[in-house]
Parts: sequence; C-alpha cells; structure tokens
Amino acid sequence: MFRVLTLLVIGLFWHLSSFAQQPVLLPKPASVQYGSGQLPLRNLTVFERANTHRAFTFSINELKKWIEERSGSPVRKAASASAATVRYTVRSVGGELPGPNEATNGNKREAYRLVVTPKGIDITAETSAGLYYAVQTLRQLIQGSGPTAWLPTVTIDDKPRLAYRGVMMDFAHGGLLTVAEIKRQLDFLARWKTNQYYFYNEVSIQLDGFPTLNYKASYTKAEVKSIVEYARERHIDVIPFVNFYGHLHELIRNEKYADLAIGTYGHELDPRKPGVQTLLRNWIGQYMDLFTSPFIHVGFDETWETKRLAGDATTGLNPEALYIDQLKFVTEALKPYNKTVMAWTDMSSYYPDIIGKFPAEVVPVIWEYTPDSTAIYRYLNPVLKEKKPFFIQPAVSGWGHIYPASDYTYTNMDLCLQVGLKHQTRGYITSVWTDSVEPFVRASWLFMAYGGIGAWQGIAPDKASFTTAYSALVHPGIASELQQAYDHLATAGQYLDKCLGKNTQSLPRGTLIEAWSNPFSAYYLKNTTEHKTDFEAVRKHTEAAAEQLITAIQKAPKADRGLVNSLLVTARLVNYTAMRFLWAKAITDRWNEAMVVRKTEDFVFYDLTYPCHSLLVDAQDETGELKTAYAEAWLDECMPFRLNTMLGRFDLDFSLWRKLHLKVLDYKIQNLKTEPVPTFERLFTPDF
Repeated sequence: MFRVLTLLVIGLFWHLSSFAQQPVLLPKPASVQYGSGQLPLRNLTVFERANTHRAFTFSINELKKWIEERSGSPVRKAASASAATVRYTVRSVGGELPGPNEATNGNKREAYRLVVTPKGIDITAETSAGLYYAVQTLRQLIQGSGPTAWLPTVTIDDKPRLAYRGVMMDFAHGGLLTVAEIKRQLDFLARWKTNQYYFYNEVSIQLDGFPTLNYKASYTKAEVKSIVEYARERHIDVIPFVNFYGHLHELIRNEKYADLAIGTYGHELDPRKPGVQTLLRNWIGQYMDLFTSPFIHVGFDETWETKRLAGDATTGLNPEALYIDQLKFVTEALKPYNKTVMAWTDMSSYYPDIIGKFPAEVVPVIWEYTPDSTAIYRYLNPVLKEKKPFFIQPAVSGWGHIYPASDYTYTNMDLCLQVGLKHQTRGYITSVWTDSVEPFVRASWLFMAYGGIGAWQGIAPDKASFTTAYSALVHPGIASELQQAYDHLATAGQYLDKCLGKNTQSLPRGTLIEAWSNPFSAYYLKNTTEHKTDFEAVRKHTEAAAEQLITAIQKAPKADRGLVNSLLVTARLVNYTAMRFLWAKAITDRWNEAMVVRKTEDFVFYDLTYPCHSLLVDAQDETGELKTAYAEAWLDECMPFRLNTMLGRFDLDFSLWRKLHLKVLDYKIQNLKTEPVPTFERLFTPDF
C-alpha cells in the first residue's frame, strides 16, 4: 500500500512539474498535447537537401540561429534525411503570401503539425508559410539556456482563425521610421504570425517626376523594394495603402498642385478636375511597380472638406456623388493590375446608403478606434446590409498619448475581434497612427503583438497576464523589469487621463494635446489643484517604471537596448508632463503663501531661484536633459524629418522656466517690491 501511494505521489509530482514547465505560447495553437519527456538542443542535426526552395532554407536557417543562440551548440549537417533529428515536410511549393481568396479556402495554407519527441523534431506543413510558423512556435517552446537547453515533448496542430492578420503602419503623419527600424518591426511582427503589413502613405515615397514632394522626407523606390522583399521572406505581404482622395495636404499645399484641390491649400483632391485623374494614373503605375501584393488599400476616409464646402449653396457640390465617382475611377484605373481594392467606409455615417453604391469588387474596411461596440456597428451595419465581405480595423490608442492608453486599446481590439468574428470578417488590421508625431512607435509594439495574437487564435489574449507572458517571450533576461515597467506606464496613463484630455475638441482624443499647455494659466492651475493627487500618482508610477527600465538597460542584450531606452524616455516624458503642472502650482503657491499671505520672504527666492537646486532650475534641468535624451531616442528609431519640430517644444518650455527665473531674480536684485505684493501669476505673467 505504501509503495502504491509513493508511486502515485511521484506520478502526481511529475505531472504537476511537467505542467508547471509548459511554456506559454503566443498565439496559442489550435491544439497542444504535451508529453512527459524532453529533447536536448545539443547535437541536433538537419539534412540540407540540394536545390531546396529558398523559403524552406530561410525558415530552417532561422531555427538553426535560434537554437544556437539559446544552447550555444550549432545544428550540424546530417548525412541523410533519415539520420536527421530535425525533419520537415512541405506539401507544396509556393504560397508564401496570402492571396485574394485566402479567407475562403479554410486557412490551410498556413497550417502546420509539429511533433517533438526525445528522438527529434518533425514538422509537416502545407506550404513554406506553415513551416515558418512552426519554426516560430519552436522558438517559443525552447526552455532553459546553454548546454542544458531543451524542448518539451509535444504534438501541436495549428492554423489561424483569421486568414488575414495585419498591422497598418502610418508613414504619413509623424516621424518616418528608418528602413532598419521597419525591418526590426517586421521581424517582431513575424513572431506573432502576422501576414500583412499595410504601408500607409500619402506622399512619403519618392516617385519619378515629383522631386520636390517631401524632399528628404520620404523613402526611395529601392528602399521600398527592399522592405517588400524582407517582409516576403518572413511571409508578410506589404500592401500599398495610398489615400487617393483625401488626406493629401502635403501634395496640394504645394503651389504646383494647389489647383488640383477642392479647397485652398486643403486636404482633398477635386475629382471633377482632369488633372487629378492624370496624376493618379501616374501614381498608380509607379506604385504597382513597387508593390507586388494582390491587394491595395485606397483610403477614402474623412473627406470632410468636400462636405464642408458643400454647405455653401453657391458651390453646387454633391459630396456623395463625388466620392463614388472618385472611387469608381480609382477602381477602374487599378483593374489592369488585377488588384483587390480595399476602402474605408466611415462616410456611411453621413450617407447611410453609400455602401450600396460602392463598385462591387471593392472590399469595405470598417475602422473604429473606441472601446464601444455600438460605434463599431454604426459602420458595420451598412456593410452587413449589403452583404459584403469586409475587414475590421481597430487601433493602438497611441496618437493622442505619450504612452498608449492600455485598457482603452485592449478593449477596442477585443470588441473589434469579437464583432468581426461574429460576422465572418475576412481580416483584422491593427492601426498604428502617428498623428501627434511626438510618441515613439516602439511604445506600441506590445499592443501590435496583442492584436496579431488575437487574430491568429481567434480570441483576445488575457489582459491580466499578457504583459507577463509577452515580456517573458520577448525579453527573457529582463522580463520582470519590462513587465513591471509596462504595468506602471499603463497605470500612470490612467491617472493622467483623469487630469488631461478634456479639451481636445476635434483633435485626437488623449492627454498629449494639453501636455505642453501653459501650466501657469488660471485654467490649469485650477485643474492641477483639483487633480494634484492624480498628477503625483503619475510621477510615482513613471518613476517606478524608469527604475525598472534603467535596471533593464544595464542587463539587456545590445539588440534590446534601443527599445528599452525608448520606453525609458517615454516614462520620463510622461513624468515631465505631470511635473510641469505640479511645479507650476508649487511655484505659485510658494510665492503667494510667503509674499502675499504671510508678507515675508521666508527663503522664497532660495526655493524658487537658487542656481543648483530650486524649483525653477529643476524644471530647466529636466527640460534640457530630456530634450537630449529624446533626440537620441528619436534618431535611433526615425529619420531626422520632424525632429526639430519636436525639439522646439522643449526649447519653448525651457524659455518659460528661464524667463521666470530671470524675472524673479530681477525682482529681488532691483528691489522692485511694492505693497501689496501681487500674486505670482499677476506679477510675473508666466507665458511662453
């Protein structure tokens, strides 16, 4: 009896130990069954066939690289396929990228079966895409490091829930990522089995015949082609996303093209002008030479200027008719290139029947960036009414914040995924907008992964544990520090949202719009008084995040330091936002309490102006130091374009603190004291 109990206890312990060691896999495969053994990574072998398709070779080389990185042991060549311990079978050549009918073929192209036993690894895939995704899963399965690194025994059968899983990257509004950064981003997205990368562009690609358009603020054709090829190796289709109607201010602000606009130096082309069609046919031809994707997204969102001008009875404009005429023209112009045309549908909020007037072949894309299912259905219902296949597009809520609004973003993504799946969406696109220019895109990577993971597995990741699992997978050596930093930044954002973000009007919602406002104005001094504890909480959480990130930088591998530093500068920026409002209140309160209420200097000049440690000098120091750190982080991620515009914000803020410093000193030195002493705000009129 004792022996039986002992064996049961040992068996239970082994079962629980094995369960505890099961790795977290993101996305979660459709079916996972673990065994009880292990496969050591040392001494693995693979047979390298002659004339192997380059897509197969690329995936196996990636696997070899990751195994050697983790174990320190290279994967050696096997003498034959039967002698190899890493074995793979791919049923068909081709199919590296999703085609236009991907969503109607059962998602078989990306399916794979992965079996790990103590004797080796077996991968069976439909195409090279399935092989590549099996390799990505193997990367997450690796346990330990060095000579004892190993894989658990497991059988995995997997394929995506959604055929199209994309990220839309904005290359039109904010800074322009360097080509190297775009490729780092593609490597990152491939980890989560993303298969589409929407290259949102207005005039940021150099085109023949337009040399002055965004001079030194665009990508060359050679750079774009290198990005397309780099993505293809990673089974990501780079899709041209060009707004062929609205959002073209950077074009029509030029005098040469101003007469193509419907307004004056505005945003939208005038479809009635023949020159517009000539220009767009030129552009279409050049874009089709650059992008090999079977898809193109033509935008067509927010044509508000046409609608505004139509309000003038003298114009005779019919915005709905112009919109449809332009969409029909663009669709016809693209037909010779055999592209699937995608377009946004938000104009249906103004014209409820407009979807029924779309060309039949156009695929509607529903975008909604709020955590509100009612808002999603506002755009979705007109599409459902017409029984059209559609894509759905949530967003990382980062354009209105220094650090993305975490829960707001997660909930928006979750609802779009749920609603999209309920109504058989063909695909899911995570938007990353850069309208506010200032925020670093790297701060959005966490959320880009979240969206891609949900699109593959068909259910959103668990928000409560996501940063822990994500950090462990992406940054295993600094996982604890990154997880804590992410959580502190998210919490800081929630507190800041209580303080700012109410005065954005038509601008993007969020806290960034007010972050650089005059903190000494009556409105903001009152606001700071009301939200003092919230601002203080922002500082406490960003300081806690910074502490973790500083520790992480010291421990991080070289490849991770740039991203960690971007997060550190982001934490400091959020902290400074709270600091400048709290410092303005502290400065005014200190002066008013001493000089107005108590009518005694009481070291007030020392507290406000002492050259090495005082409130006004603190603000100058932090502004100057942060400007340098921001510039370094920007140039690690982006081209110089628009950097000076951002640095000007620091310069202006520095001048505010410096001017006040000099005014207070002059007041003391020149003995300008009068009775009664005015309040700080009235006496020194703090302004930029």
